[in-house]
Amino acid sequence: MKIGEFARVCGTKISVLRHYDREGLLHPVYVDRFTEYRYYDMSQKAIFDRIGELKAAGFSLAEIRTVIYSGNAELTERLFEEKQTELENMLLRLSKLKEDMGGNFMESTFRPFVEIIELAFENDERVIGKWEAVSENGNIGSKKRELYFLPKGESYWCYSWTKGKLIYDDGVNRFANDYRIEERGDDIYMIVSFKSFDYEKTRETAAVALRKLDSRYYTKEETARRDDISKPFFSDSRVIGKWKSVFYADDTSKNIDTVYFSEENRSSGLYFREIEFFEGGSCTSVYGDEVISGDNMQVWTKGFVLRKWNSTACAYKLRSINGREYLVMEWKSGDYRWGGSETDYYVFERA
Repeated sequence: MKIGEFARVCGTKISVLRHYDREGLLHPVYVDRFTEYRYYDMSQKAIFDRIGELKAAGFSLAEIRTVIYSGNAELTERLFEEKQTELENMLLRLSKLKEDMGGNFMESTFRPFVEIIELAFENDERVIGKWEAVSENGNIGSKKRELYFLPKGESYWCYSWTKGKLIYDDGVNRFANDYRIEERGDDIYMIVSFKSFDYEKTRETAAVALRKLDSRYYTKEETARRDDISKPFFSDSRVIGKWKSVFYADDTSKNIDTVYFSEENRSSGLYFREIEFFEGGSCTSVYGDEVISGDNMQVWTKGFVLRKWNSTACAYKLRSINGREYLVMEWKSGDYRWGGSETDYYVFERA
């Protein structure tokens, strides 16, 4: 269900759910890569309710995150004992919470949305070229997004097409979205009825308006942004060692010098889990369960991680935040490489 519906189920505001997401307390089960919609599962209401109970018992958000996700029984026990000492009048309520905190509230009934997308190709010369997203359901988006329609419906990134259909396939969700073309003055617009992963239940679509930028016959290779990854090696002894991610910043109005992070913003379960820098320019990264290593895949030089496997140069900086040293690094995902967006950021601390 979309974030608004989940907020109504939980009896809260959308802003609260967004805040819990930033704090690493309650992440959406799925974020649509094109519409940026956040989706939640009904099973997550148990987590929301548990967060509310712990807040009512006097726990801070940082403590709640530890209690729910750390898996450290001793640390959890100590936090409860300290809280019981501070709030003796809530002892009975805290004891009850201790007894029933053992359940796994992260189980999700999320199921991907999959349609048959092996459609016969029918040409539509009007759509070939480059487009930019200008609005969604009438609202102007804050994040730049671009889309290419390649000749003969050739696929790139998550997209392909045939006449009347924009086809989406991110490896998890697969579906076809209806489009129509409108001419407004000298501009050509495409209105895409973009489906969400819960379309089977809600039958709701988002009206995404695209404006045509040109009618070039792009190749797949031309759609991907490529950075200069031929930078020579310069050592930087300060970064040698292993770093663990603690925060993800998707606010593209910031830059690497102004990314805001505090201990209260710490997140868990991030996709880019860790990076290790070795003497001489080698480095190893962990993305989810995937390990990227080997100088043929990526290397580093002072100020940059050079990811050869996707032709991106991710700048990094060491910053002192609240008296502690952190590594802030650019994150150049598919939105950057193909979607025309600027970079996001990860914040790391020493492992």
